[in-house]
Amino acid sequence: MHSSTFLTSLALGFLAVSPLQAAPPNPVVTTAWPAGGRAGSTVSVTLTGSGIDKQIELRSSAPGLQAERVSTDKPGLFRITIPKNTPPGLYEIRLAGPAGVSNPRTFQVGNRREVLEQEPNSTPPTARPVPINSTVNGQILEAGDQDCYRFTATRGQRVILECWAERIDSKLHPILQLFDSDGRLLKVSRGYYGIDPLIDFRVPDNGDYIVRLHDLTYTGSANH
Repeated sequence: MHSSTFLTSLALGFLAVSPLQAAPPNPVVTTAWPAGGRAGSTVSVTLTGSGIDKQIELRSSAPGLQAERVSTDKPGLFRITIPKNTPPGLYEIRLAGPAGVSNPRTFQVGNRREVLEQEPNSTPPTARPVPINSTVNGQILEAGDQDCYRFTATRGQRVILECWAERIDSKLHPILQLFDSDGRLLKVSRGYYGIDPLIDFRVPDNGDYIVRLHDLTYTGSANH
């Protein structure tokens, strides 16, 4: 008698439970461009992904960083102001709004002059001039794309060239090459910090030098 009553109550309990409603997926941020800025500056950053159209707030782990959505017509475009006293380093940025909070993307705060890549620059003759002690924000957008930059240095000067990709969530597997003004290959790096390359060299002669960067398998995208 007791067993029969227990089983009947259990069955009724299962029948009374309504099916669970699937929660809508959280927004996903796949790219942030540029992926950083200089402390004490204001930079326009575009985030792309899925489910971000109604996300109206950008949050960051960087202390004091402020972000303003630029336009409802461009939901992923934010104007970011970085306090001058922000320590250089890697921080997280996320989108938040009615659809919840997105995954984080890495945002790098530096203390050097920031330069945006300008096309065309895929060959040494079209290499864009870049001042020493600066940070270049670039993208390998298409398969086979290469980025070339030119800088001027003096004999005996120590120059360090470094590419940040793996450390800032990029899909790029970078190969970094250094040439003199006559096109002779002086140095190449395929990885130093993980797959991120670094070249450290003493300048042999006064003049111009060319840096060339490409993906290991010559692939490309907005996240390279």
